Amino acid sequence: MKRVALILEGAVAKKFLEAVATQYFSNNFYLVITKDASCLPSTLPSTFEAHVFDPTSAYRLHTVLDTKVSDVFIMLDNAQEQQAIYEIIRQRNKDVRLLVNLPHADMWGGVKDDRLLIIDNTQILANKCITKIPNVPNVPQGFGLEQGEVMEIGVPYGSVFAYRHVGALRQKDYKIVGIYRKNKFFLSHPSTIILPRDQLLVAGNPEVLNNVYLQVKSNVGQFPAPFGRDIYLYIDMRLQSPKALNRDLQQALFLHENLKSLALYVCVLNPKVGMIESIRMIEKPDIHVVLDFSGMPFMKKLYTDSQKKIGLVVVGQEIFGHQEHRKALFEIATPIFKTNAHGLAEIKKGMVVLNESMQQSEDISSVMFDICAQMSLDMLLYDFDPDKRYKVEVIDNYKHLSHIYSRKIKIIRTSMKNPILFLRKLETPIMQFLPFESCITQSQLFWAFSTKVEKIAFLSDMHPQLFIPVVE
Repeated sequence: MKRVALILEGAVAKKFLEAVATQYFSNNFYLVITKDASCLPSTLPSTFEAHVFDPTSAYRLHTVLDTKVSDVFIMLDNAQEQQAIYEIIRQRNKDVRLLVNLPHADMWGGVKDDRLLIIDNTQILANKCITKIPNVPNVPQGFGLEQGEVMEIGVPYGSVFAYRHVGALRQKDYKIVGIYRKNKFFLSHPSTIILPRDQLLVAGNPEVLNNVYLQVKSNVGQFPAPFGRDIYLYIDMRLQSPKALNRDLQQALFLHENLKSLALYVCVLNPKVGMIESIRMIEKPDIHVVLDFSGMPFMKKLYTDSQKKIGLVVVGQEIFGHQEHRKALFEIATPIFKTNAHGLAEIKKGMVVLNESMQQSEDISSVMFDICAQMSLDMLLYDFDPDKRYKVEVIDNYKHLSHIYSRKIKIIRTSMKNPILFLRKLETPIMQFLPFESCITQSQLFWAFSTKVEKIAFLSDMHPQLFIPVVE
């Protein structure tokens, strides 16, 4: 994860920061420096560190910008201040990459710097106007509506998209149009294999493309990224018994220790004085206990925290069991871990049950491989179909990923043994990965008679369950 410094002021800079904070928050660690606090959004993800001071102060700037910063963006309204900041930075660091936006590129005449990129605002506007002249070839600086409906995405080593056939990817609401490889462009074909260092030309729904971008950039061993960097545990002292509180706390600590989370936040709703001290004892620099005496409902607290880009939410059956809570959890589009009665110490396997709509397993496969790799879990696919119409294509995708990442995966195909019965007969708990579909937010009335695996599995408290948001 690179450290990027953003030295900002003005309307353009404010829009730029809002876009980075909402779409690309997990790609880097950002140092935001401004002398105008109004440039800062009301909330920033945990991967942002904000400083409010005059960046033309060499003493203050050198204190914040360390040698780990790889890139600096200087976006101010005053060109003279920008040049002063540029010179301050170059006094200490000759190699950091600098980007500056100027009304005219020639305003800094005579500056020779291979590590400096100047964006000429006037030239960008002129090029945009040229594209609107009749009978002139359209050479756009942006694409289409410029809302992100066309995107170029680089494939890094370790990406979950690497070494996969284009046709094996479930491309709902987007299409991989072509691939740039070794300075050549190739139209994509279902049999085309995506390689590391490829540039994918992708078109589709802008919101979907943002998720695709995060998926392509993510690699195994980084969860809870790309969803976020922190784990949030929610416990309710009014709703849960001391035993249930301890259960959830221990499992959240286990996940924080075994996954690459930046911090664990223990959010205590309706705290009781006699039980607070024991929870406070777990606090460390990366473990924070947040006590909420306001009586704020779980749904409102969750929504407020979700603005910080949560990577994983941990809750117990007592909270997840309420329909309004499940609806709130579903709406934040974040992975949800539901604790189990037996703990995580004996967990040795991760499992996904393929159902009739499991084209969506493409959305959860990367998360499953990531978590199983970090926790050293074996992987199991359970393909149950009374009519023996097994999900061959989906299983082939999992097999392909298992070869790429050197992870063993066991496959059970059966037309007889229902997966719910299989889960009930297991002597040791197994981590179950499920798509978080909208049906899970519905009322539990008559769920015991449902054939939907997600609904029936949810009723069990034996196995820990990870509900992964999917595009329905």
